[in-house]
Amino acid sequence: MKLFQLHYFCTACAYRSVTRAAEALHVSQPAVSMAIQALENEFGVRLLDRGERGFVLTPDGEFFCREARAILSRTDLLAGAMEERRRLGAASLRFGSTPMAGAGFTQDLFRALGAGRSPLSVNLVEGGRPRLLQLLDDGLIDFAFVATRELPPDKYACIGLRDSEIVFCVHPSSPLAQLETLDSAAQIGSEPLAFFSDEFYLAGLLHDFFKKEGLEPNIIARAAQIFTVIQFVRSGTASAFLNRDAAAEFADIVAIPLREPISLKLGFVWKKDVRAAELEPVIRSLASQLGGAS
Repeated sequence: MKLFQLHYFCTACAYRSVTRAAEALHVSQPAVSMAIQALENEFGVRLLDRGERGFVLTPDGEFFCREARAILSRTDLLAGAMEERRRLGAASLRFGSTPMAGAGFTQDLFRALGAGRSPLSVNLVEGGRPRLLQLLDDGLIDFAFVATRELPPDKYACIGLRDSEIVFCVHPSSPLAQLETLDSAAQIGSEPLAFFSDEFYLAGLLHDFFKKEGLEPNIIARAAQIFTVIQFVRSGTASAFLNRDAAAEFADIVAIPLREPISLKLGFVWKKDVRAAELEPVIRSLASQLGGAS
């Protein structure tokens, strides 16, 4: 069994046609047919019921197609992961940040590093806190700017840099724009919401915010980029929870403080490992320039 055979078979399943699959793959029709036949011969089962008007999948074919798609998806993820390892490994200083935590802050960081004038090469990676901590664990980034709460002190070192207040953001035309404070999740009602993806630390805090009142938020979109969430608010399509600094950049967003504040304590985090002695002076120097505490 070869990966190209799985690819040919799944493409034929997607198009429900060997001919159209061959056109999409830019190969000959016999090449696709032979790949499928080879799979059938290898496993001793019929994957397709062929007829004059094409084919239908047999029960074995439906099972094989589902499993083959999962394998191909994993190979795509592996290829992307290896490319990321190659790209990150080439940088001299590898820095990670969540999109909202880093909004506006990463520019300050690059200025502190003298980006463009310093011989130090910097590579920025964005993602949710769990992903960035995994990259730290794997040695693929050197430090990250993330929420510092609930991190095991025996594994990670951190320097606090700032507190980030979370506010409820709505379009000026929203009836909720008249609120002076958001006193409870119930006030939001069925308002459409744009959330950050569940991989982000803030998403968990917000789910807890609704759960403690026994409510389910009306989430119509989940996004991994702060710009996407902001555009949902600016267009009046949905409301969202953002940090105050990010919301303040836009005159057409009304930021409503929460009566019971949600605040993210953000800072530099790095792993306590053999590289810590080399990295720590650099990280602490950056933190000092950016107003961080020791």
